[in-house]
Amino acid sequence: MEHLNYQNQIQDKRLDNLEKSVDEIKNNHLPHIDGKLTRVCTDLDWLKRFFWIVATASVGGLIAALLNLLITLNK
Repeated sequence: MEHLNYQNQIQDKRLDNLEKSVDEIKNNHLPHIDGKLTRVCTDLDWLKRFFWIVATASVGGLIAALLNLLITLNK
């Protein structure tokens, strides 16, 4: 019975250490992570600009190809 009691004391110590670590992580690190995640989610202006650059270039290429096709068909 002493062996089980000793093992439970070790498990209790390990659980206490784990709870302290979780509290430390929760109090010290989670607010910083939340701030960084919201900044990443809301800072998508670069993606919008890139989309408009690609869309404009694609439409310009399409118009140029159509004009080229019209010119070659008329010759």
